[in-house]
Amino acid sequence: MRLEVDGARLFFDVQGALLRPDGPWLREVPTVVVVHTGPGADHTPYKEHIGPALAEVAQVLYVDLRGCGRSDVGRPEDWNVERWSSDLHRLLERLNVERPVLLGAGWGSHTALRYAQRWPDELSKLVLVNPTARCDLERIVARFELLGGLSAGDAAREFLEHPTELTVATYMRECFVLMVPPAYVSTLMLTPIWNLPLAIHWTRTELPELDLRPGLESVRAPTLVVAGTHDAQYPRESIEEVVEGLPAVDVAWFDGARHSVFRDAPESIDVVKAYVA
Repeated sequence: MRLEVDGARLFFDVQGALLRPDGPWLREVPTVVVVHTGPGADHTPYKEHIGPALAEVAQVLYVDLRGCGRSDVGRPEDWNVERWSSDLHRLLERLNVERPVLLGAGWGSHTALRYAQRWPDELSKLVLVNPTARCDLERIVARFELLGGLSAGDAAREFLEHPTELTVATYMRECFVLMVPPAYVSTLMLTPIWNLPLAIHWTRTELPELDLRPGLESVRAPTLVVAGTHDAQYPRESIEEVVEGLPAVDVAWFDGARHSVFRDAPESIDVVKAYVA
């Protein structure tokens, strides 16, 4: 389904009913809004693990951010966290979704955090999966070198410092395989609709300046952080910066899990499910 928001049609999909039989009555369950990772990916991987699990206890709303997946590509000047958080806010208004649980994963945690900062009273809960508030280049390069050797570290540095079609291709070859279980690499490369020009543009323009640490204290929604210790793109030290800045937060670390924490540590799905329910 698509709905126009400020000049762009945003794609969304829904799994699970909002009202469910409970004896002779109908009981309303929470709505969880899934904000996908990226940049330039889409929502489809979440339909393989966390989405169906959450649909047992909640209504799940999957969204492709502007420029991503099946949403309109739009203009490059609109590929930024401020616009994506505004789009999400407007979409939920138009769908009459009240006080949802917002789940932001990886890159999507930037948009989820910014939403929680701008509209602190409109969320019932916040779930952040491997969240960071900024890009610390040296931390990322060091983690890729540790996990994948010098070639991985060099590929990460080249892409983050000089994002082009060539460097993003090298990054995907050298680094992506360190972020997800090997058995899922081809699936996660082929199933989502990728917008690599968005990844290049965003990495060149907003990423070097983005810093969401100021304002973390304004997030009022109770927050669960789910994190893997071996996510090179989102290092533990950077995740801990987010945890330290939030006023009401629970943290669940999963040793050895990478960027794809739900695949590496399936028990993390139960943690999120219990938190939502």
